[in-house]
Amino acid sequence: MTRPAERTQAFVLRATDYRDADRIVTLLTRRFGRIGAIARSARRSRKRFGGRLEACMHLDVGLQMGRGDLATLTDANVLDAHLGILQALPRMRAAGAGLELVRLVAPENAEDARLFDTLADYLRLLETLEPDHAPSAVLAFSARALALAGLTPGLDVCGVSGRRCPADQSAFFDPGRGTIVSRAHGGGPFLLAASTRAQLVRGLGADWQHARFGTSERREASEAIWAFVSVHVGKELSGAWRAVVR
Repeated sequence: MTRPAERTQAFVLRATDYRDADRIVTLLTRRFGRIGAIARSARRSRKRFGGRLEACMHLDVGLQMGRGDLATLTDANVLDAHLGILQALPRMRAAGAGLELVRLVAPENAEDARLFDTLADYLRLLETLEPDHAPSAVLAFSARALALAGLTPGLDVCGVSGRRCPADQSAFFDPGRGTIVSRAHGGGPFLLAASTRAQLVRGLGADWQHARFGTSERREASEAIWAFVSVHVGKELSGAWRAVVR
């Protein structure tokens, strides 16, 4: 007996053509977290899917949950196409970078409405964002997404001594430990200026949309985040992600 479809809101994080007409999609859903689903005949059926399984689109979808690794996507309706993102290439690249990071760090099959809502806020922000500010927005969102996924780097206290680093001082960051480490205890491969740490800390919190990274701060923050994700997620962010944020 076929199970009835479950309805939820979703964003497409990645889509791959499969066989002659199907598509396999990775979704961030509001009810079920990150899941994989197969959209059968998606490249033929304009009625059910025609042009709707695209990045940045906020969707209402039907999902049939099976016993295998993939759910079945039964239909998709657009709630918000975020067309403003398509009006500037930097916005499109920033959207892609944010979706990539979420795809790597969002827990599979674990509901997290906060991460979903934060991604929705990020895409709405990009629609009207000045293109020059897009790299800074990517870093701020990336920091917040890491925190919501339970991967919060320690940027205030030395991970060895437990001593707090003064807010006006630079600090070495060790991605393996996931914290700053004082020079006296071995330091780390990345030196973060005080201003870089301050913006990353702001990005980790609910006030993430107000984090602002200058050029040197973007370079420092992007390298630290890239290394941190590589160690603690076991997957590397792409060269495209690094190019966007730097």
